[in-house]
Amino acid sequence: MQTWSFPATIQRLGEDDYLATFPDVPEAMTGGGSLAEVRENASDALEEAILAYLAAGRAIPLPRDPGEGEEAVVLDPVTAARAALATVMREKKISNVALAKTLGKSEGAVRRLTDGSSAVKIDTVLAAMNALGARAVLTVLTE
Repeated sequence: MQTWSFPATIQRLGEDDYLATFPDVPEAMTGGGSLAEVRENASDALEEAILAYLAAGRAIPLPRDPGEGEEAVVLDPVTAARAALATVMREKKISNVALAKTLGKSEGAVRRLTDGSSAVKIDTVLAAMNALGARAVLTVLTE
C-alpha cells in the first residue's frame, strides 16, 4: 500500500524566511515567512509539480517515508488518485486507448484523467483504477 506523500526538507534561512524542497521532486520548491506558511505552500508546490509531471507524461516518483531531517507532505487526494492511476497504467503497460475501451469511454476522456491539465472528479479516477484492478483507500489523520 502506498501513501501519496513526499518527504520535504524545510530550512530556516532567516528570521521570517523558510524554504521547502523535495529531494524526490526537485521541481517542487517554495518559501514562506513562517513555518506554517511554508508548510502550506509546500503542499501547493508539490501538487503543481506532480500535475506538471502528469501533463508531460513523466513517471511520478514513488512516494516514500521521510528520512532524518525531512517531513511528509501529503498530496491532495484527487491529484494522488491521478498520480496513482498513471503509475498503475505505466506499470501494467496500459495505454489510454486500452483503458478507454475497458471503460467504454473515449481516449480523450481517459487522457483528461492522467494529463494533469484538466479538472476531474475523484470518482471517475477511482472507477478507472478499479478497472485496472487497483483501489484507493482513504486514511484520515487527525492532529
